[in-house]
Amino acid sequence: MSSLQQLSEDKEKLKQILSKDEYTAYTRSEGWSFRELLRWLWRKFLGLFPDLQMSKGVGSLLTYGLLLIVLAVIVFAIYWFSKQLLRQGRVRMRSYLPEGELSRSYSYYWQQAAEYGAAGNWREGIRSVFLSLLFYLEAQKHIRVEKWKTNWEYADELAGAEPSLVPLLHDCSLLFERVWYGKQEANEAIFAAIYERAAQLLEKGADDQDAQA
Repeated sequence: MSSLQQLSEDKEKLKQILSKDEYTAYTRSEGWSFRELLRWLWRKFLGLFPDLQMSKGVGSLLTYGLLLIVLAVIVFAIYWFSKQLLRQGRVRMRSYLPEGELSRSYSYYWQQAAEYGAAGNWREGIRSVFLSLLFYLEAQKHIRVEKWKTNWEYADELAGAEPSLVPLLHDCSLLFERVWYGKQEANEAIFAAIYERAAQLLEKGADDQDAQA
C-alpha cells in the first residue's frame, strides 16, 4: 500500500472518529445558543417520560412555546417587582408626611420638635426634626418635598444641588428610618442625635439670614 493511500485512509478514520456523538457534543457545547439550551432542557424533560412519543415538528413547537413562557415569566417578574418597589416607596412616604395641606415652613416643624422633646414624645419629635430638615432644604431650593418621593430620591436631588449636604441628610435619614420603619424604640439618645445633626444646618442658616439682614 502506498503512503498516499495510507494517508487517505487515516484521514477517513479520523473523520469517522470526530463525527461520533461524544466529539460533536463537545464541539456544540462551546457555543450554545439560548435556543439550543432550551432544546437541551426539553430533551432532559422528555427523558423523565421515556414512554412519551413526539414528532420532530411537535418538539420544535413545544421548544418555542417554552421559550415564550420563560420570556413572559421574566417580563412579568420584572414588572411585578418594579411595581412593588414603587408602591412600597410611596406608601412609606405617606406614612410620615402630614395629612392634608402640607406646611412648608421648616420653623414650624422645628418648634414642634422642641415641644415633643420637652414632653418626652421621642418618636414624634424625631419625625418633626426630619420634616424640618426636609423643608429647610426645600426653602433653600435644594430639593422639592413631595409625598411620593423616597429618601433616596431626596438624596439624589440634593447631590445635584448641594453635594456637601448629602452626608448630613443621609445620617438624619438613617436615624429617622431606624425608628419609623425599623421598629427600633425611640429614645432620648436618638432624638438628641438627629436634633443636633439637623441643628448644625438650621442654626447656621438662621445665622446667615441674620448676617444678611
